[in-house]
Amino acid sequence: MRQDTVIYLTNTIIGVILACLLTYHWLRQNRSITMRAWMFAAWIMTAADILFALRPELPLWMGRVVATVMVTAGHGVLYIGAQRTAELPQRRKLIAVVLLFHITGLTLFLIAGRSTNWRMVMNGLIWAGLSLASFRCLRQARPVFWQPLLAPASAFLLHGVFHCLRVGAAIIFQVRGLTEASAALQTIGDLEVSFFMVALFVSVLIAHLQLRNEELSSALVEVQTLTGLLPICAWCRKVRADDGYWQKLEEYFVSHSRVKFTHGICVDCTKEQFPESRAVRLPD
Repeated sequence: MRQDTVIYLTNTIIGVILACLLTYHWLRQNRSITMRAWMFAAWIMTAADILFALRPELPLWMGRVVATVMVTAGHGVLYIGAQRTAELPQRRKLIAVVLLFHITGLTLFLIAGRSTNWRMVMNGLIWAGLSLASFRCLRQARPVFWQPLLAPASAFLLHGVFHCLRVGAAIIFQVRGLTEASAALQTIGDLEVSFFMVALFVSVLIAHLQLRNEELSSALVEVQTLTGLLPICAWCRKVRADDGYWQKLEEYFVSHSRVKFTHGICVDCTKEQFPESRAVRLPD
């Protein structure tokens, strides 16, 4: 079995495991829209690795064009996931333009029929651009997505920097005609995919679990706040808050919980305030 085939099969196994974990978490989160983007990206990139592993048995256009474009599509969905996580407007037209450009470039390289590092340069520039754009989006998201060292934003940043360095090395090797070095560079790129997928999707899961933990902690604080003795004025019914100030009952609950009040009138107050309404009878 060829070395690159072994690498792609390994990437496929890793991708399937991560995609299943994301799918399970997506189902547990009641099919969250944000988690759905990360999950779809994991399955798309796993499918691309399957095509790469089957490349020797596939038509040239499918192994060289379709599989590579699927990687770009996966990066595009990751970019959308980063935008949704940061609650930014989604730029789907930009993804469509990038995909069209990539398909055109790969097709031209396929027609030319020559093995060249310029194809690697084009791929690297596209993937680095999408990764750095995703990093920029997550920098505007909640801190759990960019502040920790093992945050999703860090994975995107390292992935983008890696491809930038790879592009520079590919250009140098192409100019100097270093064929063996170019092959080694391709292998390094294939191996990096596994590290990127593990780092990104595991950090995404950790970030979402941290958010869930913060929500539960906040809910617990609210429950503890509303538990126990509550000082209330026997005449005006105002409540004494923690800072010693007196608040209306509605204001206290709104500031200490997620309760929202709406006003109506009960039956007893209706009889007391509007006695004439009792005289009104509906026709039989």
